Amino acid sequence: MNEEQTDSVRSKAEKQEPISANRLPTGMDILDRTLNGGIPKGSLVYFGADPKSQPEIFLFEFTTPRKTYYFSTNRDPAHIMKHMSELNFSMDNLEFVDIHDEYYNNIYISSQDAAEADRRVIEFIDSQLDDIYANTNQSFTIIFDNFSFLIDLGIDITILKRLLDKIYDMVSDRDSTCILLILKGVHTERIENLFESYCDTIFNIDSDLKGDKISNKLSIPKIRGMPPVNEYIRFKIMDRINIDTSRDIA
Repeated sequence: MNEEQTDSVRSKAEKQEPISANRLPTGMDILDRTLNGGIPKGSLVYFGADPKSQPEIFLFEFTTPRKTYYFSTNRDPAHIMKHMSELNFSMDNLEFVDIHDEYYNNIYISSQDAAEADRRVIEFIDSQLDDIYANTNQSFTIIFDNFSFLIDLGIDITILKRLLDKIYDMVSDRDSTCILLILKGVHTERIENLFESYCDTIFNIDSDLKGDKISNKLSIPKIRGMPPVNEYIRFKIMDRINIDTSRDIA
C-alpha cells in the first residue's frame, strides 16, 4: 500500500471513529455493522415485537457485550436462566431484578387496592435503579422483559413517563442503554405512539407464516444520529439469532 492509499484509509477511519465510538455493540456483529457500531450510547430503545417471533432471544443477545440488569416482569428469572443455558448464553455479566416475584408474591397480595400496588411496584423499580446508578460506573444495559407489564397494569402514563425520564438520565450519564420490550397487539395505537415518541431508537420485529415457513423480520425505523434502515432485516431463530446477509445487508 503506497503513502496516498495509507492516508486515504486513515482518513476514512478517522471519519468513522466518532460514529462507532458513540455506539454500544448489540452482541450481533452483522447488526452492529448495519448500525455503524451498535446502539447509540445513552439511548432508550423501544423494542416492539410480535410474541410469536421469540423476541426474548434478541434480549439474550443484548446481554452478551456488557454488564446487564435484566428487569423480569413476566417470568421467574430461574426460568429465563434455564432458557438461556439451553441456548448456551453466558450469564457472567447478567444480574436479574425480579419484579415478577416482588409484585405477585409481595406487593399484590398485601396491597389494599390497585393504586397502592401501582405505587409500590414503581417504588421498587425506583430503588433498584438507584442501586444500579450508585454502584455501576461503567457502561451497562438495562432490559425490561417486558415493559408491557407496567403499561397493562394501567399505571398513569405520567408516572411511567417520569420513570423513563429517570432511566434516560441514568443511561445518558453512564453512556449506557435501556431496552424496553413492548409486545405488539397488546396496547392501543395511541399508547404505542406515545412510547415510541419517548424513545430515540425503535426496533420492530414481526413474524409471518408464508406457506409452511415462518418469516421473521426486523425493521429499524428510528435511530438517533443516523437515517432509518430502509430495508427489512430478515433473520432466523436457531440456537441464536441468524441474520440473513444475502438479501438485506450488504
